[in-house]
Amino acid sequence: MFFSLDSLEKLLLLSLPLEPLETHAPTPPWEEEPIIIIHSHITNIESKSKCSDLKLKELTCAYLDKNFRAKEWIRVYTDGSAEEAVTNGGSGVYIEMPNQETIEISIPTGTHCSNYKAELEAIKEALTILERITPSIPKARAVLLSDSRSVLEKLEDLKGEERQYLAKCLGNVVRNTESLVLQWIPAHCRIEGNERADRLAKEGSVLEQIKSDLTYREVKSIIKTSLNKKWKKSHPEYNKQDGVHCLSRRGQTTIFRLRTGHNRLKHHIYKIFKVGETDLCLCGQAAEIAQNVLQDCRIYSDVRQSIWRERIDMHTKLYGPLPDLEKTVAFIAQAGISI
Repeated sequence: MFFSLDSLEKLLLLSLPLEPLETHAPTPPWEEEPIIIIHSHITNIESKSKCSDLKLKELTCAYLDKNFRAKEWIRVYTDGSAEEAVTNGGSGVYIEMPNQETIEISIPTGTHCSNYKAELEAIKEALTILERITPSIPKARAVLLSDSRSVLEKLEDLKGEERQYLAKCLGNVVRNTESLVLQWIPAHCRIEGNERADRLAKEGSVLEQIKSDLTYREVKSIIKTSLNKKWKKSHPEYNKQDGVHCLSRRGQTTIFRLRTGHNRLKHHIYKIFKVGETDLCLCGQAAEIAQNVLQDCRIYSDVRQSIWRERIDMHTKLYGPLPDLEKTVAFIAQAGISI
């Protein structure tokens, strides 16, 4: 079989790896890339769990009054929500102008929608509004206030059309304003603007929804949220604060096997796999199960006494706080019991 030179060249080209096409920058080369200031923290608020709602509100309001005075800044509160975090999304935008005028917007964000998408759509809508109103305001300064830290932190990592759209809006707003800042604020601590944006987002979720295309990430997020909800419903005993999650891998395995009874103790091995002649413990008094080993077997009484000075109930040893679980793991190790 003979190939022409053109055919050979085509075959060679087809065998070469495809190079990805370079995407155009969202900002034209003759314009400067907009500098966006994003603050994902507030001074003196290290963790929401360590502050009361009243304290969170006090610290946040003080921070806003110091850095974004209401008479000098356009304060734009954004929020988004979706039913059960997967459907009927809505976005809310509440704007406080320096002259005390307010703007309220509610929009639906899709039949299938994650909280993340709803939050992002709220920011997009806010930027669209600012893009429209700031040209008529001399030396305008605007701050977008969102309670979604994850969205703010991911804004810099957006790719594709989403990034280009946001970059265009941000660039236009930056050029029309003296300053533009995106600032995180804590949720559900009775900050008036945030509460109004939350209400507007919920109103948006009950408006007529549109069936919009979903990105791969959005589909993945919706599926993950749905599966997590289904799993939690079928595992009502699951405790997110369970100390077992803080144990080493070996420790977790020990506690899990003791809890479930699926372990290497004689009772399970004899009953399930018919290995051995009996399921009795070495003491000969009872079957070798977790209850007997941890509580009663006299062979391990010295080790048991060295770890627990007084008798501790079975539930505490297997489901108690982290220190109790650590003692149980230590007992199994020191006693040389194969679990």
